[in-house]
Amino acid sequence: MKKSTLILFVFFFSPFALLSQNIIPLKPEMLINLSAQGDATLLINESKKAGDPKKTGKTGIPEGNFFGSYNKMYYPIRVVIDLGIEHSLTDLFVFDTHNKDTLHIYTGNPKDWKKAGFISLGGYNKWSSLSIGQSTRYLMIEFPSTKANISEIVLYGKALGEIPLTPKWTYHKPPLFDSFLGVNGLHNQPLQKLSCVGSVREYHPWQWDEGNEDLTYEGYPNNQFGWNPSWVGGKWPWNFDKVYADFQLVQLDISPCLQQTAPYMQIEKGKKDWKPISKGDNPEDPKSYREHARYMYQFAARYGSTKVPSQNLMLQAENQKVSGLNRIKYLENGNEPDKWWRGREGYFTPYELAAMCSADYDGHQGALGEGYGAKTADPNIKFVMGGLANMSLDYIKAMKLWSDTYRSGSFPADVLNVHHYSNISGGQGANLKQAISPEDDSLKYKLAEIVEYRDRYLPDKEIWLSEFGYDTNPNSPQGVKPIGDNDVFEVQAQWLVRSYLEIAAAGLDRAHIYFFADLNSKNPNKFNSSGIVNEKWNKFQPKISWHYIYCMKNALTGYRFASEISSNHPDVNIYKFEKDDDASCIYVAWCKTSLDKKISNYQLDIEEDKGVQILELSSTERYATETDAKCDSEGNILLNLSERPVLIRTACSPSK
Repeated sequence: MKKSTLILFVFFFSPFALLSQNIIPLKPEMLINLSAQGDATLLINESKKAGDPKKTGKTGIPEGNFFGSYNKMYYPIRVVIDLGIEHSLTDLFVFDTHNKDTLHIYTGNPKDWKKAGFISLGGYNKWSSLSIGQSTRYLMIEFPSTKANISEIVLYGKALGEIPLTPKWTYHKPPLFDSFLGVNGLHNQPLQKLSCVGSVREYHPWQWDEGNEDLTYEGYPNNQFGWNPSWVGGKWPWNFDKVYADFQLVQLDISPCLQQTAPYMQIEKGKKDWKPISKGDNPEDPKSYREHARYMYQFAARYGSTKVPSQNLMLQAENQKVSGLNRIKYLENGNEPDKWWRGREGYFTPYELAAMCSADYDGHQGALGEGYGAKTADPNIKFVMGGLANMSLDYIKAMKLWSDTYRSGSFPADVLNVHHYSNISGGQGANLKQAISPEDDSLKYKLAEIVEYRDRYLPDKEIWLSEFGYDTNPNSPQGVKPIGDNDVFEVQAQWLVRSYLEIAAAGLDRAHIYFFADLNSKNPNKFNSSGIVNEKWNKFQPKISWHYIYCMKNALTGYRFASEISSNHPDVNIYKFEKDDDASCIYVAWCKTSLDKKISNYQLDIEEDKGVQILELSSTERYATETDAKCDSEGNILLNLSERPVLIRTACSPSK
């Protein structure tokens, strides 16, 4: 391939493309927002208006400002441009809109940035520039504060070699639907009711396994872990060996989410949500997380599938020295590490989380020594990165850049993990106002962006949405409201089932509802009534959602998502699920509206119209109600559709 200096712009050729022979074409995939704040693509999305600012008068007025955040905690905000190969750079132009500040420009690489200069801002809708005159693959723009406002950049130079192609798309096999269905829960909740799903993301504080409320316990380096019995004492100390064995007996996969900070690690008493590092440690250095990485090793050693030397086990005297019990397949190293509401001490930047994951995954590729990292103890265990409170692809891209730089491209997690709640606020921020359906939220398409990235850049990874859900208290900011004849319990049930279906269609591997049981359904604060069963004191009485989910699990056990089927109707979704071992398939159809919409005698045109059963979700049973399908004179299946999904089981040819 010849070196190219043609003028290309994002998504299309610009009419200004022939004006200059050295504008570098910048694409969204080249931008890596190290702060994961704001939309950095706004810096390159108005190339037609930007034109060629080096030629006087050959430009328009770009309008869409890049803005990171009003929260000073995130500053300075840094955006990296990865050009793929070395380029000889001559100039950087930025469109200065308002306010005074200074942009700092760096070249070099993420391990060794070199100051290339700065651009003083303070004009009003005018171009400012910096002469670079260096060869580099990476360029970093640093925004010191909220006053650094620019709406477009134009970069000049030329490639010094062949520009690499975008990685090819890699097929990722969909999971079995019964294992895909998950819920967030606790180890001591009733198994017979948790079994409405296939997996449980278990909230598991570190202190349960080490230290608990013992103020005399010194911890690292002389750790003493306890699981049988655990550090939680009292009349009935917990025995996690038995807990995890009981989950196995009912074929319910439990995935511990190890979270918070052990008391001996807390820099200030009670700050259990701060980073698990010691005072003075560098949060971007994997060595700062050695205590946490040892905990991950010990947990994986006991409950993973690989036996380790007994001398490596660090246990309380009451705990038998055993390892390789083979009780868990997944292990998660935190919960919502991007917790902005805990301030800078609790919030992990992408680089900081990547550093902790590197320590927790394999002891930073062995650099921490023996006895650190989950994969060091059990190479077979799947390591889940702590679920991000914000569903941010930018955050994951920044973690990958850190991994490319400090781990030679080895990403320190087997599962990419995010959270998202469908509402008009766009997530679970402090200003939640109103829940919306997954379709109104475009949930499938938001998740598909992360899936597309995974399939090209991290093809061997799973993706989980490990928190989503709705409250049944209508006064909650994440609460559902009655719709037509449907009360809040029916609406929650419909939207949860539809969320599962949209998440599966997006291409994810697991989805966990938050939460299994209500915390206090009368409390209108968010997430107090998000359970699919009632509170413990109400004996975990199932809601309608519990029944619908159980019905769907029983109907779709052994099936995988196959494809979306054209419905020829703007308000109808139809998804197809197939089995691996035979030609059986199930279609799921529903009205994707939020208006209590109903469609009578909808015609479903499928190849096989003999022996077709209609499965309707039951609000009182664990199994769907089955009836034979009715057909019209042309052989179409006739369905009465509503906003509650209906399943259609038939024999069919598997999709290719």
